[in-house]
Amino acid sequence: MHPAVRTGLAPLVVFTILGAPLVAQFDPAAPEPLMPVGGTVFLGGGGDLPAEVFDRFVQLAGGDKDKLVVVTVSDTAVVPEPLAGVTTVSVTSGKGKQLSDAVAAVGNASGVWLVADTGEQMAAMLRDSVVETALHGLLLRKGVLGANGDAVRAFAQTTITGGEVHAKLGKGLDLIPGVVIDPYYSPASQQSRLLGVLAGQPRLVGLGIESSTVLVLHNRWFDVFGEGSGYACIAANLHLPVRVERLHADVSPRTQRRAPRAQPRNGGARPRRRGRQRRTRDQGYRPKRLEDLLAMSRAALARTRDKFPADKPPEPNVAKGSLMIVGGGGSPSGFMDKFMELAGGKDALLLYIPCTESETATAERTLERWRKAGATNVDFIHTKDRHLADTSEQIHAKLRKAGGLFFGGGRQWNLVDSWQHTEAHRLMHEVLARGGVIAGSSAGASIQGSYMARGNSLGNVDAMAAGYETGLGFLTGVAIDQHFTQRGRQPDMTKLVNRYPQLLGIGLDEASSIIVQGSIATCFSREGRNVHFYDRNLPVVHGQPDYLRLKNGQRFNLATRKVQE
Repeated sequence: MHPAVRTGLAPLVVFTILGAPLVAQFDPAAPEPLMPVGGTVFLGGGGDLPAEVFDRFVQLAGGDKDKLVVVTVSDTAVVPEPLAGVTTVSVTSGKGKQLSDAVAAVGNASGVWLVADTGEQMAAMLRDSVVETALHGLLLRKGVLGANGDAVRAFAQTTITGGEVHAKLGKGLDLIPGVVIDPYYSPASQQSRLLGVLAGQPRLVGLGIESSTVLVLHNRWFDVFGEGSGYACIAANLHLPVRVERLHADVSPRTQRRAPRAQPRNGGARPRRRGRQRRTRDQGYRPKRLEDLLAMSRAALARTRDKFPADKPPEPNVAKGSLMIVGGGGSPSGFMDKFMELAGGKDALLLYIPCTESETATAERTLERWRKAGATNVDFIHTKDRHLADTSEQIHAKLRKAGGLFFGGGRQWNLVDSWQHTEAHRLMHEVLARGGVIAGSSAGASIQGSYMARGNSLGNVDAMAAGYETGLGFLTGVAIDQHFTQRGRQPDMTKLVNRYPQLLGIGLDEASSIIVQGSIATCFSREGRNVHFYDRNLPVVHGQPDYLRLKNGQRFNLATRKVQE
């Protein structure tokens, strides 16, 4: 959130009573998370790089070598052989025509490779120059930027300039915010140096790159080429140890590894569609998603703040208004009528909030269903730009008038990226404060809890995902999972509440829901679909379910954790 915006927030959100925020889990002082870099960055370790690296560089830059530029800040540094013949501009004096020629070349390029003897040399020559501005512009227009060896250090704002055991630090170009980079990296010899930097600057993510290896950052996602591995590291804190994630070209994302099926679902080999060839990395290559820089950065930021979840979180209570929390896979009969009723009637403004990774979204199909159900005043809001979520009067005006919000399904981390800790987030809480309703299904269910289950941006396998553990917090002290029985997620919730016994776990079957008013959750579900409550204040008996299962019409007190008779 931009500081100028934060200072203009309504005073009621900033003040606290007895140390508790007036608006649950909205924090205008939360550190601003990283945003995607926009384009693609090739970070090469030391040594010779595989030819494949430069093939991919050219491909991702559009395939036209005439649109590539090499910028060198040294008369002695060597241009990589695969880029010989590409237009080369020199910035060795930092003056006059050299700068204007470099800016013009970078401004017309789709891909730029930087060459220097050292990262310190590159930073000194380009920092605060018009060329540095042009390089940032290249990434903003989704271009491709690369370098290898020591020059890569300068891509960060905090740079390692020397020191075998204890790093000496300098200032770089901040082309990749929130990181510090160590090429020529070896887990055995350099890890302690990189972790030493993080110990002093724990909000950073440390990136280590082995020789003859390239770490590719595409927007926010990491892929790896070459013989070795990349490493993403975050510092320890009082509660959590150092975290080091190894990224290797032949290793799938850690969270997505699955044991192979004993037999295909159809009982035999799946026939290949005619006229369609199996895709390989050489056909239509798209970077893999081996790790997410934004998630790692969020995890690092979280380690610098108060422990979450707190040992004694606030009791679940919706003081005003209502929540409708649906497990996905369809809604119970009468759901839309109840939603309109709690929003203030068929003429109340109902807002749909899509959950999508796309920067654009449409909602006409959903809005048309609402109209057919009798709603007369429907609209939607969507942005992937947190600045707009903070400042857009169009978005804010709709939220101020809304009687009901509905969060759609998808991957819930997208909703966190778009809205969390923005002015729009505060205005969502105001919908409840004036007696309205907030509803959501699937991802739109999990986002409503203070603890956000299944937030991993790499896949939906993990119930717990560092970096994306905090939801929008309309219901405090709980973790909500969905598609529960249908996807066999009971063991995941068991692990979650075993780790965080202070939380109340809520597992929602498809087409099941709870309506929460005050501390009472009323089950509102189709026949045969249930709601599961996990309470670690109760003893766990071996061989018995470790949850309470409630059906349609039953009520549960979320504060006392007892079934209401």
